[in-house]
Amino acid sequence: MEAFRTLIRGWLGKVLLVLFLTPLALVGIEGYFAGGNEEVAVQVNDQEITKAELDNWIKSQRDQYLQGVGGDETLLNNEVIEAQVYDAAIVRALLIQQAEKLGLTLSDEQLGALLRQQQAFQQDGQFSQQLLDNYLANSRSTINQLLTNFRQQTALSLMTQSLISTSLHSAKDTENLIKMISQERTTHLAEIPLANFAQDFVASNAAMKTYYDKNISDYNRPANLDVQYVVLDKSEFENRAEVTEQDLQQTYQAYSANLAKDADREISHILITTDNRSDEEAAKLAQKIQAELKSGETFEALVQKYSEDPVSKESNGQVEGYTVGAFGDAFDQAVLALKQNGQTSAPIKTEFGYHIIRLDQLSGVTVPAFASVRDKLMSDAKAKKVENMYQDAIGQANETALETDSLEAIAEEYKVSIQAARNIQANNNDIILSDAQVKQKLFSEQIAEGDRNVSTATSTADGKTVWFKVSDYRVERPLTLEEAKADIQAKLKRAEQVKQAEASVKQLLADFKSKPASEALASSDVSFTDLGPVPRFSGLLPEDLEKVAYSVPVPTKDGFWSAKTANVGDFLFVVAVSDVGQNPAFNLTDEQKAQVVNRFDPRGQNELNDYIEYLRSQAKIEQ
Repeated sequence: MEAFRTLIRGWLGKVLLVLFLTPLALVGIEGYFAGGNEEVAVQVNDQEITKAELDNWIKSQRDQYLQGVGGDETLLNNEVIEAQVYDAAIVRALLIQQAEKLGLTLSDEQLGALLRQQQAFQQDGQFSQQLLDNYLANSRSTINQLLTNFRQQTALSLMTQSLISTSLHSAKDTENLIKMISQERTTHLAEIPLANFAQDFVASNAAMKTYYDKNISDYNRPANLDVQYVVLDKSEFENRAEVTEQDLQQTYQAYSANLAKDADREISHILITTDNRSDEEAAKLAQKIQAELKSGETFEALVQKYSEDPVSKESNGQVEGYTVGAFGDAFDQAVLALKQNGQTSAPIKTEFGYHIIRLDQLSGVTVPAFASVRDKLMSDAKAKKVENMYQDAIGQANETALETDSLEAIAEEYKVSIQAARNIQANNNDIILSDAQVKQKLFSEQIAEGDRNVSTATSTADGKTVWFKVSDYRVERPLTLEEAKADIQAKLKRAEQVKQAEASVKQLLADFKSKPASEALASSDVSFTDLGPVPRFSGLLPEDLEKVAYSVPVPTKDGFWSAKTANVGDFLFVVAVSDVGQNPAFNLTDEQKAQVVNRFDPRGQNELNDYIEYLRSQAKIEQ
């Protein structure tokens, strides 16, 4: 431990900080030390990846996806996520193993410099040994485990970046790529409403049948259901909650205690461990120390005589950088119970042994007078009362649902209406039934398998509570031709509209190829809007139309336009380009040019992918 402390107190230069530790950023350092199931899920050469490790990574990946979809689990494909994580775990193992073979690793000194920069181990912008010690104790991990994971991740980063960032690009390649990305094209746009064409078009039954047979995989009726539900809103209890003077006094006491909880506390402790003695012996020794304190022995003297925490013992028992959670709930509760400087606790048992704690300094606490915060207390007391009434109502309604299996009983008890909806799908727009938690229950396996009982309470994102009862559930199935006819009719009509609209500009497009634009436009009734220079990726055009503008050939002569059509939404667009130039604002440094090349040229990533496939082909992978 002392040797490692020396390492992480060193400074080897900020250049090391570019080696970002991706998994630490994604799942938190503690994700590496999750214990539990040691069942091997896959073996990559000599390295075993446990089911527990995979489960942790899968959970982390699901949590990230859930954040992206607002917590709606019905939008996740768990099989795909699990497959992605499984494959990524194998790739990670292969690359780390190869990095070790090639000697792509950092020394302990370099790893120490990285570790001391982790925000989790810093206090007031400086590395805190106490925070690191607290973390290791809390996560039940060791310095060696932490070093191993840091070493593996930096090796992985070095391996991937050395392949991606060092792919060969000639100066000409870079120049051409930058020139292409910095283009701007003088663009002209015509909008032709599709509604002007094929207004009376009706597809024949034979045509619809042919289309249906070719595209039957596109015609599925999603699972849908009929449901009744009741909604209980917390706001309905606002007028029922009455706040008494006693309520205000209790709220003031809680408010004062909360301020005290947030105060700054400096503490010291004496630790008696059970490393070399029984729990009973440790408790007896702690009680003996408490008796000596009461008889007048100084705390500092007893620290030096008895404490078995070598770090705090050096400073007469002071716990540097104490934070809630470091030693567990029992320890924190004992600290909070100390109200005066110099006050000591009775012996407190934690997983580390028995502690006697002294409050050295309590600061940062100013409790305002009752009268000055009365309005706030009234608001807080009422909110608490409303919340208690609301939770009681939810509990009672759950019991009613279980006993009666009836929404009517809940509706009658709380004077709310029963609402009904038919043919509800997972992607519905109902303000209640589209809630992620409600959808998760509505389209659960239990409902699909026949559960038609009143549900238990489901909380929505906006704080309401829902009970529902599904009356009919219809599984996903292919639509019949008859059910799909309306959609097919609309698609075939649009195809005919696009065909006729394109025919109406066919001559114009031909003229653009053989005549100056002014002559071509003079013999056409199509009207264009001049958009001026449109830089690539500027957002001045919708993405679909910008792609067309940058796909037409460069005009070969002055005064000529290059043009293509694109059908988007309700219009056929004619996108024409009259000139190609360079965006004057696109001035890049050499470093920025290198970043652009890495962003837009796939060679580095392709080389990494090829190398991974080579490693995979040479590896022994067992499930």
